[in-house]
Amino acid sequence: MGPERDGEGARLAARIVDEAMRELVKKSGVDDLTVGAALGATAALRDAADAKLFELVGFARDAGAPWSAIGEALGVTTQAAHQRYGRAGRTS
Repeated sequence: MGPERDGEGARLAARIVDEAMRELVKKSGVDDLTVGAALGATAALRDAADAKLFELVGFARDAGAPWSAIGEALGVTTQAAHQRYGRAGRTS
């Protein structure tokens, strides 16, 4: 159910994140890729990815997906998925 989290899928994801980080720094008007700029951009990407996970879990739940399937797709237990992405886990 989705790209593998180990092996080639993880390597590809790492390359995509690195490219996105560099592009975000460049588009923010920063001329030099400093550690601080890279950290800020990577944190923004992490926040955006986390928001997207909440959104997609909501779509999956609305479509009737059980927590067990969501947990499996995320590589976590059913309980961990429910705790993190269930209504109590939402911050907004």
